[in-house]
Amino acid sequence: MNSDFARSRAHGHPMPEVVLRTRRSVMEAAHQMRVQRQQRRKQMGYILLALGTLVVLAAPALWSALTDLAAGEAFTDMPVMLLTLSLVLLSAMFAVLLVSWRGRQDRANEEQR
Repeated sequence: MNSDFARSRAHGHPMPEVVLRTRRSVMEAAHQMRVQRQQRRKQMGYILLALGTLVVLAAPALWSALTDLAAGEAFTDMPVMLLTLSLVLLSAMFAVLLVSWRGRQDRANEEQR
């Protein structure tokens, strides 16, 4: 080992193979971290877009239902029941979407290890 080190020092190159392998592995790890960060940002953007869309679509219906409830309608009236059902179903779909994205992300992380 010392003779290899002495030979490499004599030529002016301190074990270039080891240095290059280390540099490649560090660069690859940095690239993977950048890709994962970009994927997380992209997924967060999709989640925020879906949440914003739900809020924008549900806001007028919620306003109408609250106005109807304030005017004296009961929860058993058809418009309020339909609104409640649609909000529950939309929330459930959004939850399933989040769980599936999370599962896909977990599988991708396991494959990279």
